[in-house]
Amino acid sequence: MFLESKKAHLAVITGCVFYSMNGIFISNIHDMAISPVIFYRLFFGLLFLFIYIAARGKISDLRLKKKKKSLLLQGTLVVACMLLYFTCLKITCVSIAILLQYTAPIYVMLASPFLLKEKIGKESVAALFIAIMGVFLIVRPEGGLSGIELTGTYMLGMLSGLLSGVVFAALILNVRVLKTEYPELSIVFWPMGIALLLLSPFAFEVPPAVLYSNLKVLAAFGIISIGFGEIFTVLGLANIKAQTGSVLSLIEPVSGVFFDITVLGIALSSETLAGCALIIGSALIISLKDAEKLPEKRSEGMTPGFRKELSPQVHSGIPPKDSQ
Repeated sequence: MFLESKKAHLAVITGCVFYSMNGIFISNIHDMAISPVIFYRLFFGLLFLFIYIAARGKISDLRLKKKKKSLLLQGTLVVACMLLYFTCLKITCVSIAILLQYTAPIYVMLASPFLLKEKIGKESVAALFIAIMGVFLIVRPEGGLSGIELTGTYMLGMLSGLLSGVVFAALILNVRVLKTEYPELSIVFWPMGIALLLLSPFAFEVPPAVLYSNLKVLAAFGIISIGFGEIFTVLGLANIKAQTGSVLSLIEPVSGVFFDITVLGIALSSETLAGCALIIGSALIISLKDAEKLPEKRSEGMTPGFRKELSPQVHSGIPPKDSQ
């Protein structure tokens, strides 16, 4: 019963694992700027997603309904989050970029009571604090926070990183808003399509020979990151509290560390190991607490809305509003 109740949590974690493979693919893409890489990643991911939806006979799920502005907003947020994150990455470093983007759970926890009427539990606060400490240990800048510059162009990078965290939080919150009107596959497809359209000018910046040499890696990048990663993540986020989903998303840097070690051969420090343990611990706190609430829902005659979402065929039914 516990495993059955944790499908939404498992979906978010699985999606984050797929996302965390980004470094592997980027390290194998050569002679391409980051903007065209993002475009073709979206292109192949969206193509895979459309084939998947068509094969499942779920084209009707893509029918536009109300809240079209929220769909447009989601696509715009996707592009903004990517551009802000990579701006921070270019000006500062990987550690700072990851650390600042993963401040998103703080903003989600502050905003969700007002926007989504979610209550903040003491377990959520404790899990968030533990997870943020874990992220800091994993990506701790050289010299600690005291080594961070606060002047010149570096401040632009820091500001971009902080804004990427705010935008990432808005993405998580908006998924819950869209879930009241659209099935999960539609929430994945349309924002990605909007993002692809906005980034289309970058498609022509790559010489044909360079594009051809990187085509296989770009295709795999899109299918795994956008295809599998986005499907699992949105399926999970749409069916649990925004606070819970934002904390679980911190699993991504943990799995990223794993792939860095096993695939790219990067050494593992004791601080990194401790950080991974803290984030996994925070995810367990959230999951175990939510599991305790499940019997209460069933005693009221309610069933978890996500139980059907990861069955052999993906259904588009909208779960109960307080499904977590």
